[in-house]
Amino acid sequence: MFHLLARLLRRLTSRLSWQNLLLLLLLQVGGSWLLLHLAGERELASPSVFFYYNAVVISTVGFGDYSPVTQAGRWAVALFQIPFGLLVFGSFIGKLTQTLVTWVRRGMSGKADYSHFSGHTLLFGWNGVQTERIIDLLLADSTSRGQQILLCVTQEMEHPFPERPEVRFARLHSFTHPDELVRVGLAKASRILIDGEDDDQTLTTSLALSAKAAPDAHLCAWFTESSKAELLRLHCPNVEVSSSKEAEILVRSLQDPGASLIQEQIFSTLLGPTLYRIQVPQHVGSLAYGLLLSRFKQEHNATLLGTSSQARGQDIELNPAADTRVRGGSFLYYICSERLQGAQVSWE
Repeated sequence: MFHLLARLLRRLTSRLSWQNLLLLLLLQVGGSWLLLHLAGERELASPSVFFYYNAVVISTVGFGDYSPVTQAGRWAVALFQIPFGLLVFGSFIGKLTQTLVTWVRRGMSGKADYSHFSGHTLLFGWNGVQTERIIDLLLADSTSRGQQILLCVTQEMEHPFPERPEVRFARLHSFTHPDELVRVGLAKASRILIDGEDDDQTLTTSLALSAKAAPDAHLCAWFTESSKAELLRLHCPNVEVSSSKEAEILVRSLQDPGASLIQEQIFSTLLGPTLYRIQVPQHVGSLAYGLLLSRFKQEHNATLLGTSSQARGQDIELNPAADTRVRGGSFLYYICSERLQGAQVSWE
């Protein structure tokens, strides 16, 4: 009997909408009050007592401080208020549980809607250990703290990082479908990383996203083949393209032992001093690079590597001459144990 009742209640709950459940609750409250009023239960029918008494009855708490005193009142409670109240209360608990489970499953299965996100980081593509490493590095950097990271995949999988609240998960049918891109909040994302299952997916995704992302969003794409990387650079100048440099790293390691270890540390936020970028404030007129070089080292124990006048670093100049003028709005690249904020640097 218990299993039959539970099955019936579960079936009823799955078909009930919140609006219908509210209507049932109103019918239960109104019917119970009317029957108690007609039965002459003046104390129980008074507004200040009835809502408290009804909640105690339908929730099966049963404090016993209030109860019907008339014969008709007892019949009304026994035949209507308790059975109907238990049905409504059980349906409410079942519906609430079902809603919570559905909400959690949507997040785990990647079906949730993130169109309300703003200023978040989008990662397109899942490549196992490599993607895990990317997320570790992002979370280790101070610029990603407090910023939501949304992992977007096309594979049949569940959320790989449920224990990390900063990382959300979205499973898409396609990286280029307009509706899917709206669901992940592409137009309001501040940083977008594209690392597809293969170079073809990375190329098609980058071509689609470069035209739909916010003008001030920073897009990065990773390729294995340098030919496809060059193709994307040609068609999408707003995407920063990276490709494998394994041969160059191997040769440099052979010629200058330890070079690969330096390269690994420079790009990792988990291994100590690493590479950062800072923008010179717009109000700064012009400063000598040599002056900035010594100031960064003396005041912040940071080593300047180069400068660029463009936000995407297309004209980056490494180790420029000491008398090179650095103007307001330019960008400086440096190695330091932590990221510097503009207010920390003496620009005067």
